[in-house]
Amino acid sequence: MGSSSSKKPFSEWDLVRFSDVTGVPLSMVEKIHEEFATTTGNDNKMDKREFRHLYKKMFINTQASSLPSALPPMFSENELNRLSDYVFETYDFDGTGLLSFEEFAEAYLMLSHHEGISPNGISFLDRFNYVLDQNNSPSDFISREQAERIFNRLNKYNHWITSKTNPSDDSWTPSTANWESHWGKLDDGSNRVLKEKFVDYITASNDYKHNFDPATI
Repeated sequence: MGSSSSKKPFSEWDLVRFSDVTGVPLSMVEKIHEEFATTTGNDNKMDKREFRHLYKKMFINTQASSLPSALPPMFSENELNRLSDYVFETYDFDGTGLLSFEEFAEAYLMLSHHEGISPNGISFLDRFNYVLDQNNSPSDFISREQAERIFNRLNKYNHWITSKTNPSDDSWTPSTANWESHWGKLDDGSNRVLKEKFVDYITASNDYKHNFDPATI
């Protein structure tokens, strides 16, 4: 299964807040999770096909209240399938072809932030803080390992978005050197940083903002 960063099961997440930050009605969130649990039993694993099904269901329910049709005009069925598959691959870092529901929920939150997809008034910063709260509670810190995992996932995904306008550039590897440079600006030697400091740096620093500002991707 992909490298899970969640420390508690999805049923123990703040699901009301999850509904708020995704725009998916709470009843639908609970139904999707219940259906998944019934299908997978104790395994809590999904393959790319199941991930695509859940991703599209979340996506459509986010949009349904504001669009006359199920799929927004910016995406065809095929395009949404490709987007879903790449989100899956971004989180399946170890290449097992399986993800947990918690990874699915985190991927949906962290990578569904294009213009027109996010609910009104909900920013990438809101979703970012929510994910960290579920993964780290009650700690106010984020570890080097988790920070690097988030960095590489966002970096890989945003590289894909950028490469859509430059099809000849289809290579990507974890940005080890780049990551070391950024971590060096954050870490005081304790090998962990305050979540607030990490989020502020990722979303607002002058040398990094462009990569993760939803307005730029």
